[in-house]
Amino acid sequence: MKILLVEDDCILNDTITAYFKHKGNDVISLDDGEKAVDAIDTSNFDLHIIDINVPRINGLEIVQYIRQKDFDTPIIMITASMELDHFKSAYKKGCDDYIKKPFYLEELEIRINRLIKNSPSKNSLIRISDRATYDLEYEELCIDGEVKRLRKKERRLLNLFLRNINKTLTADKIETYVWENENKDTYPLRQLVSELRNHFENGESLILCDRGIGYKFEIKR
Repeated sequence: MKILLVEDDCILNDTITAYFKHKGNDVISLDDGEKAVDAIDTSNFDLHIIDINVPRINGLEIVQYIRQKDFDTPIIMITASMELDHFKSAYKKGCDDYIKKPFYLEELEIRINRLIKNSPSKNSLIRISDRATYDLEYEELCIDGEVKRLRKKERRLLNLFLRNINKTLTADKIETYVWENENKDTYPLRQLVSELRNHFENGESLILCDRGIGYKFEIKR
């Protein structure tokens, strides 16, 4: 794996880096948030390990920045604090797991292995129905053997839904991912959902509205 580690405690940073490099991973270790954002802009990672209190740009802001670009790659936050507000905010902004200092490196490894095992495969073909499939790697919707042309926002919305099948996603979370900080006032989420539904014969029964919360893509097995 290619791992981004953001930790300003130099001893802990060196220890984690050495441990996971010994396990055969490529570890990019940084000590402040501004360097982390630069790395996120220029490289792709399989995992992020981020301390909540790092200089210049804090860990919570880094998580939020990642999730505007990438909804899937696992994020583990590490901290010396277990304040409830930090805990709630970390999950709200998109982290997948949270570990308190001090911790055993084996515990961190177990958490990482669980997240990687349960993370969506980037090369998987999802069968939506007998007529429709979606390729997560190439972001292609195929219906009756024909590849459908999707606009960028339709692709991002469908990609997000199919990486979270049968899970309700809040409107805020969808808009943050799909619009990528663009102005969305002139193009509401409801309109985008309606247009995506039109690609499917039974679109309204696939993309369900949880009123007041958001939407989910439901596939019955």
